[in-house]
This record gives sequence, C-alpha cells and structure tokens, in this order.
Amino acid sequence: MDPRIAKQRRELVLSQPFFGALVLRLNVVEDRSCETFWVDGVDLGYNPDYLATLNDLELRGVLAHEVLHVANGHTWRMGARDLERWNDAGDYAINPLVLSAGMLLPKGVLLDSRFLGKSAEEIYGQLTQEAKQAAKKEQSSQNGKPGNSGDAGGPGPQSPVQPASPATSGQSGSSGVPCEPTASSPSCGEVRQYAGTDLPTKEAEWKIAVIQAAKAAQMYGKLPGDLQAMVGEAVRPAVDWRAVLQRFAQQSTPEDYSFAMPNRRYLHLGLYLPSLHSPAIADAVFVRDSSGSVFDETQAQFDAEILTVFYSLRPARLVVMDCDTRVTQVQIFERGDSPELLPVRGGGATAFAAPFERVIADGIDPAFLVYLTDMEGKFPAAIPHYPVLWASTTPLARAKKAPFGECVEVIC
Repeated sequence: MDPRIAKQRRELVLSQPFFGALVLRLNVVEDRSCETFWVDGVDLGYNPDYLATLNDLELRGVLAHEVLHVANGHTWRMGARDLERWNDAGDYAINPLVLSAGMLLPKGVLLDSRFLGKSAEEIYGQLTQEAKQAAKKEQSSQNGKPGNSGDAGGPGPQSPVQPASPATSGQSGSSGVPCEPTASSPSCGEVRQYAGTDLPTKEAEWKIAVIQAAKAAQMYGKLPGDLQAMVGEAVRPAVDWRAVLQRFAQQSTPEDYSFAMPNRRYLHLGLYLPSLHSPAIADAVFVRDSSGSVFDETQAQFDAEILTVFYSLRPARLVVMDCDTRVTQVQIFERGDSPELLPVRGGGATAFAAPFERVIADGIDPAFLVYLTDMEGKFPAAIPHYPVLWASTTPLARAKKAPFGECVEVIC
C-alpha cells in the first residue's frame, strides 16, 4: 500500500470516523491498468500515476468518494446497466455528500444541482432518457429535419448541460452544493459490480457496517445530517415492486370454496367436499403517466408487468389508459387476446382524476387499478370503491402521499 494512502486512511479514522471505519474494510491494491481509483466492495484499486497528481486533501476526499459508492450499494445494484453511465449516476449522487462533509475532491468531478438528493437509479434513468433524446435530435438533424420539442413517449429534450467555467467547475463553495451543472469529465474513482457468488452476504455485511460506522460517528458528533439521511436510505430493505404488484393483483382474485365444483380428490371415498374455486375477476385497469415524468425504460418494464398480470390472472378485460392532465389513449383487450401495448401517448402536466372519471363514464368494472406515476399531481377528491395501487417512480420518502390506496416504490 502506498504510504500516502495509509496516512489518509488514518486521518479519516480520526477526523471523519464514518468514512474511516468503512475504508478500513477495503483491501488496497495497486492497479496501473485503471485510470484513477476503483472499488468493488472488497478491493480498493488505484493507479499510482493518478495518485501522484492528488494532494493530501484531495486523496482523502477520493477515499471517501470510493467508500460512499459501497456504502450506497452501487457495487451491488448495477446489474445489466451501462457501466459508464452507472458510474456517472453514482458520482452525481455521492459527490455532494463528500463535499458537505467538509472534504475536498479533485477539480472537474461530476456535480449537478438537478440530481441533489436523488438515488443513483433515479439519476441513471434521467441520464438514459436524455441520451435517447439527444440521439433522436441528432438523427433528425442528420436527416435534414429540425428536432422537435417532444414526442408521444416522453418529454422534449432538455437544454444540454453547458460546460462550467473554470471558476465554477469542481468544488462550489464551503456548502458543497453546486449551483450550476459541471461538464462531464472522468471520474476520480469508478465503481465496479461485485463479481463474487456471495453478493447477498457481502451486501448484508456492508449494511451492518454502515449502521455501526454511523453510530460510532454520532457518538463523536461527527455525522453530518446529509450522511445521516443517506445511511437511512442505504440500509432500508429493498422491496421488489414486481412482487408487490403481483401480490396486489392476486389479492383481488375472489377465491372461495364451492360445492358447485366438488373436490375430485375425495369423490372415490364417497365424500362430497367443496373445492377452491377462482371465478374470473373483473377488469384489470392500469394507468400510465404520460406527462413525460416517467422515463421510457421504466415504462417498458411496467408494460412487461402489465402483460404478466394479464396472462397470470386472466381478468375479464385488460384496460390500459395513458394520462397527463387528461386521458390521452385507452387500450382494451378481452380475455384470450394477445395484447401488444402501444407506446405511451401524451406529454404535459399531471393530474390524476381523469382515469377515475373515465372508469365511471365508460362503465368499466375494475377489480383493481394500478397507476404508474411520479406522484406529482392533483389527486381526485372521491375515494373509489375498488383497490388502488400507486406505483411511484419517486422514492417514497420524497413522494407525495396519496389520500387513498397502497403505494409501492418503482425504481428500475
């Protein structure tokens, strides 16, 4: 281990016990094949040539940066995502936390006020959406057509992030909160997906370590409020929204014992016993927020779950509505159909009342209604008589609370 890294690890233990306790869990290895630093939940790699460009305070900040990647679970949750974009999303999420803890980072690190307080998954979704919009705009310009401001599937392209001036790039003052986005630049340390077969065990061990490190830092009065909130989110149990959706839909299936269909297992014994009977449920209604606040990737995964529910529960009808401030599209499929869902249609603000009003106006008989949205809109005043599940693309800790129904967090 380079003696400078050993020294700054000790300094973190003394001055920033939360980071210090966690950085000691990582094996430090020299790796000239990487550009800067990297972490995978077990090892902390570094390029000595890059290390030589950092002063001691920057090195301490980079070590804290790498620790936060693991503490936030970025090494466990990358999955099949694009590596470079996942790194950028993770950096946008954690760099403000390092700065708010009073540490220094190298110049040019990724900072953008749009992403303050958001998770890596949320930021990744937004970066992916913006990349698609930029590609569409470039393709339109190459074809000689002016880029439009939006389409049926989502919001129009946002203004591209302009490179920050030298005076504003990198750090942004003692508060550590950037006022302007910085230009995209190489990360001071990359996050890599943990490749071991014991990922759930490692993840659980790190969650325990994060809690212990936070408690130790609190005892010394050295756990900033931003980090305290981060710890709560990092150790919160993950809930699979797909499982919640399936459970919610299954609960709407009216199962009961009936003598109309006797249990054939006991007929040869002369026993006439009831069997569990599941009559066809009513309409399954799904609403897709088409205001543009729900990204294409999330819409695609939600569509897949809609079809899963349709084929597993076999409702009387599948009703799929798109809505911004009004219902912009309605698709209805009968039992036995092979649904092919059309792209989301709409774009604009958000209001939630229109689909519930459309249900009444069209005489739809919902067994349940599932609404995919960011929860930013005006809720209907009347409470419907059927079960409602709000699939929130905003973390529940920050989402508006619905006046009725159940809510599940959908972060893809």
